[in-house]
Amino acid sequence: MNATLCAGCPDTVVITMPDGPPYTAGDEMTCSSDGFPAATYAWTVDASSDSSASTQDLQEGENTYVCTATVTFDDGTTCSSSETRTETAYSKYQKQ
Repeated sequence: MNATLCAGCPDTVVITMPDGPPYTAGDEMTCSSDGFPAATYAWTVDASSDSSASTQDLQEGENTYVCTATVTFDDGTTCSSSETRTETAYSKYQKQ
């Protein structure tokens, strides 16, 4: 049996949300993509770099999250695609 693997840019980037809403600060979102070879991820929160993992914690308040999936080919060239979500997360602590 022969297998042919094709390299490809990520056509689809998906941000998977935790159970909710409502969301709580610290809940974790997950980013995934269909690129090959496997993509690396970078998150920005309100245009500031935040994480280079496939997961990102929600921060308190309303924030805009962008996950960028980047595929690096054997020859060093790269291509990327992004997904954006604006979500609100509430504090874990409630005023009494």
